[in-house]
Amino acid sequence: MSGSQHEDSLAERRWLNALAKGDPTALGGLYELYGEKIFRYTFRMLGNRSDAEDATAETFLRVLRRSAELRADGAFRTWLFRIARNLCIDKMRQHRLLELPTDAHYTGTEDRATLRVTVQQALSELPIEYRDPLVLCDLEDVSAKEAAEILQISVPALKSRLYRGRRALRDRLGGSIEKLT
Repeated sequence: MSGSQHEDSLAERRWLNALAKGDPTALGGLYELYGEKIFRYTFRMLGNRSDAEDATAETFLRVLRRSAELRADGAFRTWLFRIARNLCIDKMRQHRLLELPTDAHYTGTEDRATLRVTVQQALSELPIEYRDPLVLCDLEDVSAKEAAEILQISVPALKSRLYRGRRALRDRLGGSIEKLT
């Protein structure tokens, strides 16, 4: 475990203990630790800033509502991502939209922005069982073991989905990438 991960896990434990005791600042502390990561994950899953903000806020509201169930045993981050994932799946079922996000704000050169939108579009077209592992492992740098726990599948199943997802994404992007480079 790297130094910052160790510090994060100590801070996580402190905030979880404070939340269990009813400390009103504890949820804010947990949000400081994980809010940006959860937002990035939900944005990449949903491709829409507004929906990602809603899913992120709802994730932390659920933490507050279920604070009695929490244990400071290192499984919190996994549980948090699982909540966010389930909220994303619910939102996707509601929308069933595979359109480009109209409110996404990309920075950089026009080609780079076009590439990001193209990748986001291709990612959004993948089946959820491929999209989830790609977002967690390749974009959020979650370990295979933790991603498998979040998705409630075995590590070999996760690796298989990663392989297939990467191949499907590469197939979808084939012509698009060549046009931009």
